[in-house]
Amino acid sequence: MFGISVCLFLLLVFVVAPPQQQQKDPSYPLWLVRSQTLTDELVKDGANLDASQRSILFGRLAQAWWRENPEKAKAWMVAAIESVESVPNKENSEEHRKRISTARELLQIVTPLDRKFTGRLVTLLKETDNQTSAEDRSANAEALLDSAFSLLDSDPVRASEFGAAALNVNHSSDVFSLILALRQKNQKLSDALLIQSLALARQTLETQLLMNITRATFPAEMQIIMKSPPPPEALRAEVLQLDLAYLQANPINPDTRDSVCVGVISFILPVLTEFERRLPQQAPAVRQVVSQCQSLSPLSQQLIDDATRPAPLNTVEDLLKAAQDSQDVKVKTVYEYRAATLAKDKKNYERALAILEGMNAEGRAFMGNMWQYYRWDWASLAAIDHYNRDDFSSMRNTIEAVPDDLKAFAKLAFVDRLPDKRKQDEDPTLEFLNDARKELASSYGTETDRYPWYFALLRLTFKYAPADAPAILKEAIAALNRTEEVRYQETAGVWKNLPVSLIDMDEYAVKEAVSSINSRQTRVAVRLELLQACLERMRATRAGLR
Repeated sequence: MFGISVCLFLLLVFVVAPPQQQQKDPSYPLWLVRSQTLTDELVKDGANLDASQRSILFGRLAQAWWRENPEKAKAWMVAAIESVESVPNKENSEEHRKRISTARELLQIVTPLDRKFTGRLVTLLKETDNQTSAEDRSANAEALLDSAFSLLDSDPVRASEFGAAALNVNHSSDVFSLILALRQKNQKLSDALLIQSLALARQTLETQLLMNITRATFPAEMQIIMKSPPPPEALRAEVLQLDLAYLQANPINPDTRDSVCVGVISFILPVLTEFERRLPQQAPAVRQVVSQCQSLSPLSQQLIDDATRPAPLNTVEDLLKAAQDSQDVKVKTVYEYRAATLAKDKKNYERALAILEGMNAEGRAFMGNMWQYYRWDWASLAAIDHYNRDDFSSMRNTIEAVPDDLKAFAKLAFVDRLPDKRKQDEDPTLEFLNDARKELASSYGTETDRYPWYFALLRLTFKYAPADAPAILKEAIAALNRTEEVRYQETAGVWKNLPVSLIDMDEYAVKEAVSSINSRQTRVAVRLELLQACLERMRATRAGLR
């Protein structure tokens, strides 16, 4: 086993050797040197990370260099995996949680790279003991499912095996999504995983498991759009029989009503018509249980009304009429949101925005920050629609009507959605980018919410006004430094907004900006993304000569 000292030794001595070059090219060695320099900087940062962060760094370095130098990359991966396999003496529950969490992150890295290494981590995540909490089991199952999806195209058999492992680790895992995805690749594998789920459900009658199985067998009824055919009729009938068994095992009484009705509303109500069609003798009893749950809450009443009404609410006017008739603010808001979404889907953006604006303060609060998201996002869509129809006055009026604390988001989204071929008589790109730069500091949300927008601004500025990009980069790093600690896996996409071509334009500015990041872990995350980008550029220059 590798101890921490050995891991540090590996991290310090592994200098990635250049691959054999088939041809000389001035740009190839330049990008190679940049990649090696970034690796050296990561080595220095890694020496001061804690054991968990250092293991993830090993894994990310191995991932980055896997193609260029597999021998060194595999050695890094060995060190990373052995660090989570090694159980410290008297490991407490928090240490155990952190070690297993690290193993989950490593699994996502190594699954596409190496089957043997993957198997070692899967074995670790499948093991449970008295220190493995329900939360950890759920997270382990989710990690296994994520790995299954990464294998779906290349190896659906292994993907199904990962799904089965996830199901065994946590019966309530969202394996239905993998079952549905497998149906488009291999229906036999999909049915086999569904059959395994059904066997567990017969033993446990767990609410979440039954809901997931219902999603997998009746996707259309559960509002899931699928192009592949549904499962065999025999399996669909078995699901309904399991639903009946659930109702028989969980009769509604004052003590159980709330918990049972959650299951009734979530996975029995959507397939109520299937009971009436396939099991007409049992259907009245099912409908009676549904009726018992009607007064549980106004939102539950809404779901039941929608499922049992003779004609669906499928027009904006019908939904707004239902909202007007509603006495409960939450029910009213849901109907208004559905009406607005339907109007947006029909590209009637002005109507959709008007419905959002018409929501009262309670309704907006009930939607949380989603009201703000739809308000700027749909405004940018509406403005683009006006732009494409040469209605520049309406375009500007639409953006101007956005609340002040959302204007920067709307303008950046608008610029990002503009067609590459701009209209010479009206191109607000630079104007909107300059406005957004001034407005971001006072925009909606916390510093943590806002800082990714600076990197979006950087990407667009580099594209349309590259001379301003170094200054924007400094502002983006300053915004990042005002945030709390951020995790790599939660924010990796942000760093992709850092244009690697900026290194060509001002390499010193990029290095200085990245070095000024306060958080060592965040600095490592940024350098890892830059390393990956530099390696991709290096490969591209080499491939272009072959």
